[in-house]
Amino acid sequence: MLSVCKRTRKTVTGDLCLPLDIIVEILKKLPTKSLVRFRSVSKQWSTIISSDRDLIESIVTRSLRHPPLKLPVFIFHHCVPETFFTVSPVFSPTTTDHVVTIPRPSRPCTFHYQYSRGLICCSSFESHLVTIYNPTTRQVFPLPEIQAPTRSGLSSCFFGYDPITNQYKVLSIIFDCDERKQTYHVFTLGCQQSWRKVKGIDEDSYPNDYSVCIDGTIYYSAYRKPRETILLSFDLRSERFDRVLVPEALSKALLARINHQRLVNHLGKLGCICCNDGDTSIWIMDDAKKQEWSRTILCLPNYPVKLLGADVDTFSGATPAGEIYATQCNYFFDKSLYVYYYDMNQNSFRRVHIEGGVRDKTKKRRYCVEVFAIHDHVENTMSL
Repeated sequence: MLSVCKRTRKTVTGDLCLPLDIIVEILKKLPTKSLVRFRSVSKQWSTIISSDRDLIESIVTRSLRHPPLKLPVFIFHHCVPETFFTVSPVFSPTTTDHVVTIPRPSRPCTFHYQYSRGLICCSSFESHLVTIYNPTTRQVFPLPEIQAPTRSGLSSCFFGYDPITNQYKVLSIIFDCDERKQTYHVFTLGCQQSWRKVKGIDEDSYPNDYSVCIDGTIYYSAYRKPRETILLSFDLRSERFDRVLVPEALSKALLARINHQRLVNHLGKLGCICCNDGDTSIWIMDDAKKQEWSRTILCLPNYPVKLLGADVDTFSGATPAGEIYATQCNYFFDKSLYVYYYDMNQNSFRRVHIEGGVRDKTKKRRYCVEVFAIHDHVENTMSL
């Protein structure tokens, strides 16, 4: 069996002696599924595969080399008979494999899912419980409960990755309904086993669940009295909050129909998709330092989101190729399940059928499954 010699940093098997960096290069050539299995070879191998940054970076980079129009991976959130979710490119109403069970709050459909560089964060605004899941290794890591002053508070949770420090962080903002105050908490994966309280921003604002993380900065919108919607940012490295300046027209659009807006990562830049009665447009922050924005009105003569009926209010996000897409967020088994894509450059519209999502011929209205699409999914062997 191979083992790592700490003094010479070499791997030895019988009379064969290989430097550690050579072993890492060999491991880079192997399929990710094999690497996950090989963690059981030894503690040294498990450490290398689960925590070596060079190896993990190569795995992520290899995943990103897939064609830009590859099919997404979906999170299917079930509420019956218990609260759980599955991660798969296809839908199965009776699946029992790789099910992630999560604590059930008083209202089961209050969960929020976020994805960042191979990891999924599941949270609920009715509780202070957060669960991290790695689809590659199938590891589940429930974060410790936040020691908030009261259990009557509502929680907004945001998740992101900082490429400079190579750290994943969870930001939780808890609103105390009794005291009408907010507290801000941060959890760093792999570095601690407890939440840290950090200095917040603008006590009069209440965050919305829609957010996006780009280059180590989390962007999210917040509502502030008397009638104002603002954009805020949280730098994962410095753990500082800032307000993002937006044009007056975008500010009005955000306030008009907050549930019809989405913050997206559009080709590496912060974007905001606004769906109003008159038109659908996307605002792009072209220069993050100067906070300069541009607006593109989308030529959608038939407003394709309405093709999905009442289950979708707006577009869901943007793909790595720059297409914007809409996913049927609530699936009742009463029709086929699709993802709709719009190419702004070609002014073209297409739909893709989700395998397994077919109409229930019994015509019986079943329980609802919430659907979340991940278009930039990468494999990641990081240990939680």
